[in-house]
Amino acid sequence: MQKDNKKIYSSKNNIIYTIVNPISSNNKTGKRWPAHQKQLKRAGLQLKVEHTNYPGHAIRLSEEALSKGYKTIMAVGGDGTVNEVVNGFFQEGNFAEKRSSLLIFSQGTGSDYIRSLGLSKNVKDVIEIYKRQKIKWVDLGRMDYLNFDKKKTKRFFINTADVGIGGETVEYVNRVSKLMGGLLTYLIGAVRTLFKYKNKDMEIYIDGSLIRNDQTNSVVVSLGKYFAGGMPIAPKAEIDDGLFDIIILGDLSKTETLLNMYKAYRGTHINYPKIDYIKGKTVKITSSDRVLIDIDGESAGMLPVKFQILKEAFPVLS
Repeated sequence: MQKDNKKIYSSKNNIIYTIVNPISSNNKTGKRWPAHQKQLKRAGLQLKVEHTNYPGHAIRLSEEALSKGYKTIMAVGGDGTVNEVVNGFFQEGNFAEKRSSLLIFSQGTGSDYIRSLGLSKNVKDVIEIYKRQKIKWVDLGRMDYLNFDKKKTKRFFINTADVGIGGETVEYVNRVSKLMGGLLTYLIGAVRTLFKYKNKDMEIYIDGSLIRNDQTNSVVVSLGKYFAGGMPIAPKAEIDDGLFDIIILGDLSKTETLLNMYKAYRGTHINYPKIDYIKGKTVKITSSDRVLIDIDGESAGMLPVKFQILKEAFPVLS
């Protein structure tokens, strides 16, 4: 690093670059933030606060913070906000700044990622996590897929990617009010989507081997245990074991899909005969149908997609 950059780092070591998504949690985050900010400052934390104004803005803000030498980037929002902030740490697919780390102040509707990390949404706990400066290196997923303009796109994800009915459910959920909270909002969205959804022809490869080439309801590629507002979709998952937990929902009928939604909130869905639970490092999925993808609870694009695991690739304060 050049001397000037070293000076910048020294001056920014104790200031937390704070990226707030005010519209997360159905606009509740923006309303709650002033009180949270006062509490953080009373605890002695120094903040440089920026608010996001459009989808993808947190990526740009995260990139800017790293280029200016901030050591700690705090994401204030849901899992989608955390996803964007994490993507700002990468340039052309490479980790741009290993001296900086992420502090998560989860405020989203679902807040599934912090469940796997064992973290809290409480502001007092966030303060304690920052002060103890304990870093956990967690796995990341890398995706190569098509965005909605059908352009090849690369992106990293922190928790789950969902191909199929989940992708269509999230597309719907993100267009409606989330006043009822993550769990109920997702369940209503899933049931609504189910009545219109038709299983898709999917060709699925895991670690280079063809696993399935048939009608498939959906595929969840997971790093953490939870998604959809607390559903333990991948109950065996560990966020630092270097493996995806891949849940393949086969050619389920609508009745079977509803039954397994209920089972999934108990973590017992993985024993169902038409559901496969596989661990692996790479996943490739193609289809002749239009199949949607969501990444960390946000609509992203469509097949074809390739997933690759990056073991212990990212630093999170815990």
